[in-house]
Amino acid sequence: MNALTQFEAAFAFRLATTPEARDRAYALRHSVFRRELDYQMSEDPAKRLEHDDYDRASLIVLLEHRASGLAAGCMRLVHPLEGASATLARLPLEVHCRDSLTHPELHPERLPRGQICEISRLAVPHYFRRQPSGDAPPTPPDSDYRFSADERRTFPLIGVGLFLAATALVGLSGHYHVFAMMQNRLPRLLAIYGLRFTCVGEPTVFHGQRRAFYIDQREAVASLQPSLHELYRHIEGELASQYARAATRGRAETNAN
Repeated sequence: MNALTQFEAAFAFRLATTPEARDRAYALRHSVFRRELDYQMSEDPAKRLEHDDYDRASLIVLLEHRASGLAAGCMRLVHPLEGASATLARLPLEVHCRDSLTHPELHPERLPRGQICEISRLAVPHYFRRQPSGDAPPTPPDSDYRFSADERRTFPLIGVGLFLAATALVGLSGHYHVFAMMQNRLPRLLAIYGLRFTCVGEPTVFHGQRRAFYIDQREAVASLQPSLHELYRHIEGELASQYARAATRGRAETNAN
Protein backbone atom coordinates (compact mmCIF):
# COMPACT_ATOMS: atom_id res chain seq x y z
CA MET A 1 0.00 0.00 0.00
CA ASN A 2 1.53 3.35 -1.04
CA ALA A 3 1.40 6.55 1.03
CA LEU A 4 -1.54 8.03 -0.91
CA THR A 5 -3.66 4.92 -0.38
CA GLN A 6 -2.63 4.82 3.28
CA PHE A 7 -3.63 8.47 3.63
CA GLU A 8 -7.10 7.77 2.23
CA ALA A 9 -7.53 4.91 4.68
CA ALA A 10 -6.15 6.79 7.69
CA PHE A 11 -7.98 10.13 7.40
CA ALA A 12 -11.51 11.40 6.78
CA PHE A 13 -12.52 14.87 5.58
CA ARG A 14 -15.50 16.34 7.43
CA LEU A 15 -17.46 19.44 6.56
CA ALA A 16 -18.00 21.14 9.92
CA THR A 17 -21.72 21.90 9.82
CA THR A 18 -22.68 21.54 13.48
CA PRO A 19 -21.68 23.75 16.44
CA GLU A 20 -19.80 20.81 17.95
CA ALA A 21 -17.78 20.18 14.78
CA ARG A 22 -17.00 23.86 14.38
CA ASP A 23 -15.84 24.06 17.98
CA ARG A 24 -13.41 21.22 17.26
CA ALA A 25 -11.91 23.32 14.45
CA TYR A 26 -11.87 26.45 16.63
CA ALA A 27 -10.13 24.51 19.42
CA LEU A 28 -7.50 23.22 17.01
CA ARG A 29 -6.94 26.72 15.65
CA HIS A 30 -6.57 28.07 19.19
CA SER A 31 -3.99 25.39 20.01
CA VAL A 32 -1.91 26.14 16.91
CA PHE A 33 -2.35 29.88 16.36
CA ARG A 34 -2.73 31.25 19.88
CA ARG A 35 -0.83 28.84 22.13
CA GLU A 36 1.88 27.53 19.80
CA LEU A 37 2.52 30.42 17.39
CA ASP A 38 1.26 33.25 19.64
CA TYR A 39 -0.59 35.01 16.80
CA GLN A 40 -2.69 37.94 17.94
CA MET A 41 -6.08 36.60 16.87
CA SER A 42 -9.53 36.88 18.39
CA GLU A 43 -10.30 34.14 20.88
CA ASP A 44 -12.54 32.80 23.59
CA PRO A 45 -9.84 32.28 26.25
CA ALA A 46 -12.16 30.52 28.70
CA LYS A 47 -13.14 27.83 26.17
CA ARG A 48 -9.80 27.98 24.33
CA LEU A 49 -11.44 28.61 20.95
CA GLU A 50 -10.15 30.82 18.12
CA HIS A 51 -12.84 32.24 15.85
CA ASP A 52 -13.91 35.53 14.28
CA ASP A 53 -16.80 37.13 12.40
CA TYR A 54 -15.69 35.59 9.08
CA ASP A 55 -16.50 32.11 10.35
CA ARG A 56 -20.15 33.07 9.85
CA ALA A 57 -19.39 33.37 6.12
CA SER A 58 -17.23 30.26 5.92
CA LEU A 59 -17.25 26.61 5.00
CA ILE A 60 -14.92 24.80 7.40
CA VAL A 61 -13.17 21.51 6.61
CA LEU A 62 -11.95 19.31 9.46
CA LEU A 63 -9.51 16.45 8.85
CA GLU A 64 -10.01 13.55 11.26
CA HIS A 65 -7.62 10.70 12.01
CA ARG A 66 -9.93 7.69 11.83
CA ALA A 67 -8.21 5.34 14.28
CA SER A 68 -7.79 7.85 17.11
CA GLY A 69 -10.63 10.28 16.36
CA LEU A 70 -8.14 13.16 16.71
CA ALA A 71 -8.45 16.34 14.65
CA ALA A 72 -5.43 16.33 12.33
CA GLY A 73 -6.04 19.63 10.57
CA CYS A 74 -8.55 22.19 9.41
CA MET A 75 -9.01 25.12 7.06
CA ARG A 76 -11.82 27.42 6.00
CA LEU A 77 -13.24 28.85 2.79
CA VAL A 78 -14.58 32.39 3.21
CA HIS A 79 -16.96 33.92 0.66
CA PRO A 80 -18.60 37.36 0.65
CA LEU A 81 -22.11 37.44 2.08
CA GLU A 82 -24.46 39.42 -0.12
CA GLY A 83 -26.42 42.00 1.85
CA ALA A 84 -24.29 41.48 4.97
CA SER A 85 -22.37 44.07 6.96
CA ALA A 86 -19.54 45.92 5.24
CA THR A 87 -17.05 43.49 6.78
CA LEU A 88 -18.73 40.22 5.79
CA ALA A 89 -19.57 41.53 2.32
CA ARG A 90 -15.81 41.49 1.63
CA LEU A 91 -13.04 38.94 1.92
CA PRO A 92 -10.69 39.20 4.93
CA LEU A 93 -7.77 40.26 2.73
CA GLU A 94 -9.91 43.06 1.26
CA VAL A 95 -10.34 44.40 4.79
CA HIS A 96 -6.96 43.73 6.38
CA CYS A 97 -4.56 43.80 3.41
CA ARG A 98 -6.33 45.97 0.85
CA ASP A 99 -3.38 48.31 0.19
CA SER A 100 -1.08 45.38 -0.61
CA LEU A 101 -3.25 44.10 -3.50
CA THR A 102 -1.53 45.35 -6.66
CA HIS A 103 -2.44 43.06 -9.57
CA PRO A 104 -4.28 45.00 -12.31
CA GLU A 105 -6.65 42.14 -13.15
CA LEU A 106 -6.56 39.46 -10.44
CA HIS A 107 -8.16 41.59 -7.77
CA PRO A 108 -11.32 40.74 -5.78
CA GLU A 109 -12.99 43.96 -6.93
CA ARG A 110 -12.43 43.08 -10.60
CA LEU A 111 -13.89 39.58 -10.47
CA PRO A 112 -17.51 38.40 -10.10
CA ARG A 113 -18.41 38.79 -6.42
CA GLY A 114 -20.40 35.56 -6.44
CA GLN A 115 -17.36 33.60 -7.59
CA ILE A 116 -14.59 34.81 -5.27
CA CYS A 117 -13.41 33.27 -2.01
CA GLU A 118 -10.46 33.19 0.34
CA ILE A 119 -8.73 30.18 1.88
CA SER A 120 -7.42 30.76 5.38
CA ARG A 121 -6.88 29.35 8.88
CA LEU A 122 -4.92 26.28 7.77
CA ALA A 123 -3.92 24.57 11.02
CA VAL A 124 -2.15 21.25 11.66
CA PRO A 125 -1.22 20.27 15.25
CA HIS A 126 2.45 19.64 15.97
CA TYR A 127 1.97 15.91 16.55
CA PHE A 128 0.68 15.47 12.98
CA ARG A 129 3.60 17.29 11.36
CA ARG A 130 6.77 15.79 9.95
CA GLN A 131 9.38 15.43 12.69
CA PRO A 132 13.13 16.03 12.23
CA SER A 133 15.03 12.83 11.53
CA GLY A 134 15.82 10.99 14.73
CA ASP A 135 13.26 12.77 16.88
CA ALA A 136 10.96 10.67 19.02
CA PRO A 137 7.47 10.10 17.57
CA PRO A 138 5.09 12.88 18.65
CA THR A 139 2.50 12.10 21.30
CA PRO A 140 -0.96 13.72 21.21
CA PRO A 141 -1.92 15.41 24.48
CA ASP A 142 -4.76 13.88 26.49
CA SER A 143 -4.55 10.67 24.47
CA ASP A 144 -2.79 7.34 24.89
CA TYR A 145 -2.80 6.73 21.12
CA ARG A 146 0.58 5.99 19.55
CA PHE A 147 1.07 6.48 15.81
CA SER A 148 2.59 3.61 13.85
CA ALA A 149 5.48 4.12 11.45
CA ASP A 150 3.09 3.62 8.51
CA GLU A 151 0.76 6.30 9.86
CA ARG A 152 3.62 8.76 10.33
CA ARG A 153 4.63 8.30 6.70
CA THR A 154 1.30 9.80 5.66
CA PHE A 155 1.70 12.98 7.74
CA PRO A 156 3.51 14.98 4.99
CA LEU A 157 0.33 14.63 2.88
CA ILE A 158 -1.87 16.40 5.43
CA GLY A 159 -1.10 19.91 4.19
CA VAL A 160 -1.62 19.18 0.51
CA GLY A 161 -4.66 17.07 1.43
CA LEU A 162 -6.26 20.10 3.08
CA PHE A 163 -5.56 22.20 -0.02
CA LEU A 164 -7.09 19.48 -2.20
CA ALA A 165 -10.14 19.54 0.08
CA ALA A 166 -10.35 23.32 -0.31
CA THR A 167 -10.01 22.94 -4.09
CA ALA A 168 -12.85 20.41 -4.15
CA LEU A 169 -15.05 22.60 -1.96
CA VAL A 170 -14.38 25.62 -4.16
CA GLY A 171 -15.60 23.64 -7.16
CA LEU A 172 -18.69 22.38 -5.35
CA SER A 173 -19.63 25.88 -4.20
CA GLY A 174 -18.82 27.63 -7.50
CA HIS A 175 -16.43 30.18 -5.95
CA TYR A 176 -13.76 29.53 -8.57
CA HIS A 177 -11.57 32.60 -8.00
CA VAL A 178 -9.47 31.78 -4.94
CA PHE A 179 -7.30 34.13 -2.88
CA ALA A 180 -5.01 33.36 0.05
CA MET A 181 -2.50 35.23 2.21
CA MET A 182 0.60 33.03 2.39
CA GLN A 183 4.27 33.08 3.20
CA ASN A 184 6.36 32.56 0.05
CA ARG A 185 7.48 29.02 0.85
CA LEU A 186 3.95 27.55 0.83
CA PRO A 187 3.08 28.45 -2.81
CA ARG A 188 6.46 27.05 -3.87
CA LEU A 189 5.65 23.78 -2.11
CA LEU A 190 2.14 23.60 -3.58
CA ALA A 191 3.50 24.19 -7.10
CA ILE A 192 5.30 20.85 -6.83
CA TYR A 193 1.85 19.21 -6.68
CA GLY A 194 0.52 21.26 -9.60
CA LEU A 195 -1.30 23.90 -7.51
CA ARG A 196 0.32 26.98 -9.08
CA PHE A 197 -0.66 30.20 -7.34
CA THR A 198 0.00 33.65 -8.83
CA CYS A 199 1.36 36.38 -6.57
CA VAL A 200 -1.05 39.34 -6.69
CA GLY A 201 0.26 41.57 -3.91
CA GLU A 202 3.20 43.18 -2.20
CA PRO A 203 4.65 41.84 1.07
CA THR A 204 2.68 42.89 4.12
CA VAL A 205 2.84 42.03 7.81
CA PHE A 206 -0.19 39.88 8.63
CA HIS A 207 0.64 37.17 11.17
CA GLY A 208 4.18 37.33 9.84
CA GLN A 209 5.22 38.60 6.42
CA ARG A 210 2.86 37.37 3.73
CA ARG A 211 1.68 38.14 0.21
CA ALA A 212 -1.67 37.73 -1.47
CA PHE A 213 -1.87 34.85 -3.95
CA TYR A 214 -4.53 33.80 -6.46
CA ILE A 215 -5.51 30.61 -8.27
CA ASP A 216 -8.41 29.67 -10.56
CA GLN A 217 -9.86 26.42 -9.20
CA ARG A 218 -10.65 25.08 -12.68
CA GLU A 219 -7.05 25.58 -13.80
CA ALA A 220 -5.81 24.07 -10.54
CA VAL A 221 -7.72 20.84 -11.16
CA ALA A 222 -6.47 20.69 -14.76
CA SER A 223 -2.81 21.15 -13.75
CA LEU A 224 -2.89 18.86 -10.72
CA GLN A 225 -0.05 16.35 -10.57
CA PRO A 226 -1.36 13.10 -12.16
CA SER A 227 -0.36 11.02 -9.13
CA LEU A 228 -2.83 13.08 -7.03
CA HIS A 229 -5.86 12.65 -9.30
CA GLU A 230 -7.19 9.61 -7.45
CA LEU A 231 -6.73 11.25 -4.04
CA TYR A 232 -8.45 14.42 -5.27
CA ARG A 233 -11.43 12.45 -6.59
CA HIS A 234 -11.61 10.57 -3.28
CA ILE A 235 -11.65 13.81 -1.26
CA GLU A 236 -14.13 15.44 -3.63
CA GLY A 237 -16.43 12.44 -3.29
CA GLU A 238 -16.23 12.57 0.51
CA LEU A 239 -17.15 16.26 0.58
CA ALA A 240 -19.74 16.30 -2.23
CA SER A 241 -22.41 14.39 -0.32
CA GLN A 242 -21.78 16.41 2.84
CA TYR A 243 -21.97 19.69 0.92
CA ALA A 244 -25.22 18.63 -0.76
CA ARG A 245 -26.80 17.80 2.61
CA ALA A 246 -25.64 21.11 4.08
CA ALA A 247 -27.03 23.03 1.09
CA THR A 248 -30.37 21.22 1.39
CA ARG A 249 -30.58 22.07 5.10
CA GLY A 250 -29.71 25.68 4.35
CA ARG A 251 -32.49 26.00 1.77
CA ALA A 252 -34.99 24.37 4.14
CA GLU A 253 -34.07 26.80 6.93
CA THR A 254 -34.36 29.76 4.55
CA ASN A 255 -37.81 28.65 3.39
CA ALA A 256 -38.93 28.13 6.99
CA ASN A 257 -38.00 31.71 7.83
